[in-house]
Amino acid sequence: MKGLLHAFAEGGKFSTKALKGARKENLDLSTPHEVFTMGLDDLAAAGLDHAQPVGWRYLVTDGTQIIASAETAPDGTQEVSQFTEGPFALGTDNKAQTLRELPQLEKKGYELRLLRIPALYVTALWLHSPTDDLLVPLEPSPIGKEGKPVPTADFLAELSDLARNTTTPPA
Repeated sequence: MKGLLHAFAEGGKFSTKALKGARKENLDLSTPHEVFTMGLDDLAAAGLDHAQPVGWRYLVTDGTQIIASAETAPDGTQEVSQFTEGPFALGTDNKAQTLRELPQLEKKGYELRLLRIPALYVTALWLHSPTDDLLVPLEPSPIGKEGKPVPTADFLAELSDLARNTTTPPA
C-alpha cells in the first residue's frame, strides 16, 4: 500500500493540493481502520449488525501532519480506490487521539472503525469492542455531538428520527 502511495507521488497522479505538494519520501500511512456503511433501512433495524464493510481507510501523513486519507476498494484487494483531503481526514486523527486518552475507553480494547450513512450525510468514528460500541460523529453532523462518544442506541435513535423527518413528505 505504501508503495502505491509513493508510485502515485512519483507519477504525478495526485489531483489534490496537499498530496500534489508533498514530497514522496515524506509520505506515509497511519491509523488503518475498516469502513462500514448503512442505509436508511438499516437504521430502522436499529443495530450496527446491519452495517456493511466497504473497505479500509488509512490516514496519509506528510512527515508528522495528516494531509489526506486513502481508501481501498470494497473487493478486498487493498487497491486504493480514492484519496481524499478535507475535514474528515483531519477530524479522524484529532478525535482518535482525544479518544485514546479517555480513561473509560482505555481498558475496553476498542477497535477503530469508520461508519458512513450517506443518505443523511453522516460520518462517525465507530469504537467497537466485543461488549460495547460507541459512535463519535465527525463534524459536520446533522445531529450535533461532534467529537463526543455517543452510545449506539442513542446515536441510531437520533438518526432514525432525523431520517423520518427528512423523508416524510409534508401533509
